[in-house]
Amino acid sequence: SFQSKNKNKKCENKFYNFNKFEVLFCGRVVVAHKKAPPALIDECIEKFGRVSVTGSLAAGIRRAFSLNQVPINIHRPLFFKRDQSLPFLQALDENGLSTELQRRASDGATGVQPTSLQENRTMLFTIGRSQIFLVSPDTKKVAIEKSFREISFCSQGIRHVDHFGFICRESVERGGCQFVCYVFQCANEALVDEIMLTLKQAFSVAALQQNSRTQSQQCDSCPLQQLHKLCDRIEGLHPSKAKLELQKHLAGLDNQEQAAVFESTMKARPKSDQEENEFIVSCLRRLYEDRQKTHTHTHDGQTKKVHLLLMSSSSLWTPITSVSHVCLCVFSDVAALSSPGAVCVVGDDSPLRSRRHSWRQQIFLRVATPQKGSDSTGNTLVVYVNRVHQCKTSPLSTTLYIAVPEERRKRSGAELRALWRKTILQQILLLRMERENQKLQESDLQCRRLKLDYEEITPCLKDVTLVWERMLSTTGRSKVRFDTEEIHKAVGQGVPRQHRGEIWKLLSEQYLLRKEVPSTKPPNSNTPYKELLKQLTSQQHAILIDLGRTFPTHPYFSAQLGAGQLSLYNLLKAYSLLDPEVGYCQGLSFVAGVLLLHMCEEDAFHMLKFLMYDMGLRKQYRPDMIILQIQMYQLSRLLHDYHRELYTHLEQYEIGPSLYAAPWFLTAFASHFPLGFVARVFDMLFLQGSEVIFKVALSLLGSHKPLILQHDNLESIVEFIKTTLPNLGLVQMEKTINQVSEMDISKQLQAYEVEYHVLQDELLDGPSTLSHSQRVAQLEKTNGSLRQQNLDLLEELQGAHAKIRWLETRVDGLVNREAELQSEVKTLQQERTELQQTVSKLRDLLSSLGINSSFPDQENLTNTSNNQ
Repeated sequence: SFQSKNKNKKCENKFYNFNKFEVLFCGRVVVAHKKAPPALIDECIEKFGRVSVTGSLAAGIRRAFSLNQVPINIHRPLFFKRDQSLPFLQALDENGLSTELQRRASDGATGVQPTSLQENRTMLFTIGRSQIFLVSPDTKKVAIEKSFREISFCSQGIRHVDHFGFICRESVERGGCQFVCYVFQCANEALVDEIMLTLKQAFSVAALQQNSRTQSQQCDSCPLQQLHKLCDRIEGLHPSKAKLELQKHLAGLDNQEQAAVFESTMKARPKSDQEENEFIVSCLRRLYEDRQKTHTHTHDGQTKKVHLLLMSSSSLWTPITSVSHVCLCVFSDVAALSSPGAVCVVGDDSPLRSRRHSWRQQIFLRVATPQKGSDSTGNTLVVYVNRVHQCKTSPLSTTLYIAVPEERRKRSGAELRALWRKTILQQILLLRMERENQKLQESDLQCRRLKLDYEEITPCLKDVTLVWERMLSTTGRSKVRFDTEEIHKAVGQGVPRQHRGEIWKLLSEQYLLRKEVPSTKPPNSNTPYKELLKQLTSQQHAILIDLGRTFPTHPYFSAQLGAGQLSLYNLLKAYSLLDPEVGYCQGLSFVAGVLLLHMCEEDAFHMLKFLMYDMGLRKQYRPDMIILQIQMYQLSRLLHDYHRELYTHLEQYEIGPSLYAAPWFLTAFASHFPLGFVARVFDMLFLQGSEVIFKVALSLLGSHKPLILQHDNLESIVEFIKTTLPNLGLVQMEKTINQVSEMDISKQLQAYEVEYHVLQDELLDGPSTLSHSQRVAQLEKTNGSLRQQNLDLLEELQGAHAKIRWLETRVDGLVNREAELQSEVKTLQQERTELQQTVSKLRDLLSSLGINSSFPDQENLTNTSNNQ
């Protein structure tokens, strides 16, 4: 990591146990029981495939013409305290689902709702200490939030080994509940195994922690605890079998209590076993609540009275009307998993912390950076708002409000009160939607201000801003070549921060217009950005780990799984899919982060492609990093030629550029330097190319040469260059940028690169004192380097061939143009001859008529035409 030590110290362990995995959300299926057979996931996938197009179309039509009522306030039993550190949790409904998922679930009549293949189904499957979150990087919202208490079963596919899912309980509109299986797909089987193992560890740790907290407070003789066990026994049973269990339980009561329950049941006259069971449970609840008022807890020889008032304050014991609802309240603490495995603990506060970690886990614990939480929850707009506004302006929706003529009758007082209540609720809903709309508009402006929260080092004057705005507003600017000197002068005078993203796009367009030979692009370079986001990447672990390390102190990126981190994940993921050879390299996240601060995701993706392919930055991110070694040699040679005393001082203490300059090149100075300075570096980078990084490094080291020479040991020199040097003042930053704009080192860089290859060949040809195995290893490494050089030369050769073909095409065009001009000249000469003959005939005619001719003579006419 290129972050300083103090930044890591600021990150708390609050989200240390949040394990994140990228998955595809396949859909949901309503199942009959909380447990499931081993082949459940495979059966769900087959059901998804059998869903007909007609059914999906009908569901879409119902969604288009329906106006679902959004409940103003829904009360449900809370099984856990929601963690407000993740964004947009307030948008979830009572089942822990986003509004969109809940609407789809209500539209599904068969209980099988697969996700649409046209939509972006990629999600971040996040496992916390006691919850599971499904975060959508596309919408920047939490789609599903489930507590461990609500999950009863997890399983992996048998035939489809890259799929997994879990069963959880959800409430329905009728007041009961149902079991729903959510199915997901991963990039490979190994990732599914890792997710299943992580779930088992998280569930086990949560169960141990819960038992340690509640063991001292448990009382098996509590009347309500007996009711809890009874409901657990009859949960999921057929009504007839549940009736037998209830009768057995009633046999244990005294005669007076049995008679009271029997009398109450007979008065209710239930029509089915299910209704009778529900009424018996209600009677038992009232009975045990009366017992609980005077019950005395006994545990470890200690006694204390607990009144029903304390129990009623808990949301666990809310009034119920059905057996199924009771089962929801008595759901088990932690669900069992189907896949076996040893329990391993993750987390600092775990009871099993003393257990020994594997060597892989130890490496991960050393590398993983605790991420900083955020108290901001963000603003969201319920999907229903957009649908209501569309209905208010749509001609189709107006038909929904046309009153049907009917016979008027006088409404009763109860009906009028119901209408007033409905009107008030609708008015409250409309006011709430208007406030949400206003919040969204304010949040857009606030987001822009949040992104550009850095100090500008070169203030842009109004005249310069007008110059930029004129160039940006030029019609067809992508094909218009502006004056190079004017652009250089404008960049030197400053770039307005609010237009910096558009100006970078303008500079990239001008660079491509001036470039004669097109860059080599990957075969899938034309794949749209949104299509890349629908795929899974194999680089997800490396990207997710670096999200919290990229600009951890900037407010846009500091929120755990906030909009900034999710946008950064999307951008890095899309590029890793576009360029499999590079994939993801540490340091690339800073370059992508700077682009995201100044433009939207899709524009940032195109600019990242431009920097990597057209500017040639991708070569330094290749796995072998040979180009980075060449760059370090070039920087050393520049120091040797421009600042000999500083070069000698660094060589005296054996300080190579790799110790301090590698992050400068891999992050374009974004990992250590202030954002205002980094933005100016990017201005020059888009203007002059990748050699700007050498210029900035050389200027920084040269300007701080007296201070570096004062240090007389390796540690102090490296510490000064890494920590003190980046804390530049505004004057020093602007001076550095001015030096960069005036410096020209392109010829030296080309000469140093050739020099590097020559020296490498000389070392290979010279005498060697290495052993045979070392010599073989060196030759293999050299062979790989030569292969990479051959590929680079082949790429340059292809560029040269492309240039030759372009020149040949241009020559052919010029030859054709020359032939056309010669033909046109012959035609003009013929017309001139005919005109001369006409003039001669007219002169002869005038002479025969005795009229003096005012026409010039033939000789003068010929001379005039020749001169023309």
